Amino acid sequence: MAPVPAAPVPLPGTWRGTLRRFLGIAGGFWTSEHRRQAWGLTLGLLLLNATEVALLLRFNQWHRDLFDALERRDTPAVLLECAVLLLLVAAFAAVSCMHLQARRGLALGWRAWLAQELTGRWLAGGAPRAAPGEANADGRIHEDARIATEEAVELASSLSHGAMTLTCFVGVLWALSSHEMVTILGIPYAVPGYLLWIAVLYAGAGMVLAALLGRPLVRSTDHRQAMEAEYRAALVRARDGGRAEAESGPVLSGLFGKVAAAFHRQTRAYAHLQLFCVGNTRLGSGLPFLAATPAYLAGVVTLGWVMQAAQAFQYVAGALNWPVDHMPRIATWRASAERVIALHDAVLPHPAPVSAGPVPGTIPAAEAPAPAGGAGAPS
Repeated sequence: MAPVPAAPVPLPGTWRGTLRRFLGIAGGFWTSEHRRQAWGLTLGLLLLNATEVALLLRFNQWHRDLFDALERRDTPAVLLECAVLLLLVAAFAAVSCMHLQARRGLALGWRAWLAQELTGRWLAGGAPRAAPGEANADGRIHEDARIATEEAVELASSLSHGAMTLTCFVGVLWALSSHEMVTILGIPYAVPGYLLWIAVLYAGAGMVLAALLGRPLVRSTDHRQAMEAEYRAALVRARDGGRAEAESGPVLSGLFGKVAAAFHRQTRAYAHLQLFCVGNTRLGSGLPFLAATPAYLAGVVTLGWVMQAAQAFQYVAGALNWPVDHMPRIATWRASAERVIALHDAVLPHPAPVSAGPVPGTIPAAEAPAPAGGAGAPS
């Protein structure tokens, strides 16, 4: 007799709760037999992020050197900066390519491990079951585990990149703000780090507004994924059960109607957030030039300083705006992560290892699965 599944644990109601529960379930990849691969790719991503930020710092200095040379009409210096640009472009391209491979390798390895864990729990009783809370388990293992791991890697990578960028360019903006006093309309101004404070205020206001606009998107994304899973499961039942077209057609049409309604609901939420994000992005492109203009018109800084300051401002604001720019992806990740959590809580707490099959270039082929009720999957 198969063991009775443990009672599902209520889903977390906060971002922090979802993240903690998901990492508690999926974080075992970093302590499993594949931990060397997991940590190697993770540390590689961090190193590549640091390398790219170092290139951004050099690129920022390149802007100042180029425009100062243009302001002086110094042809040899301009030609030199053109050569430097080619080297920077080559370096950026190489780092970006390696970064892509590392991200995808980590995401695939993590997905394979998580799918093996969930599949082992799902089949621990010897055959697929349909316990409450376990509906569409195959779809959750295939789609939600994929989205939850891939989006988590992308979001974590971009977050670490943004944190490194912010750490470095905060100092750049502060240093650029330490120039001579500027007189505007006969009034002298000297605010230490004023470019940094403007960037922080601008990004802070954007984060607050985006958080408010992002709440409906999270709910609509979760609802749409649930409707898509129900529709997919109904198609499988209609195929496997050999239902007559007259019986299955109206049911499938009704379910697709729910999918369409969920799609339109998500579109409205996307539109509201997109309206804000586009305006926020365009304002962020022009605001740093406006902030730097008084110092340039006063003759206390060069054109190269203006270009360097504007770019550094955009880097800092972009790093602070990370939640705004990634709100749709965060919503998608959270919806899938919560569905993975729900599946994990609905199936047996003592998994039997089930081979997820070889993952080319990622995880070595798993050993043959043990009989039902055997040793647990690696954790």
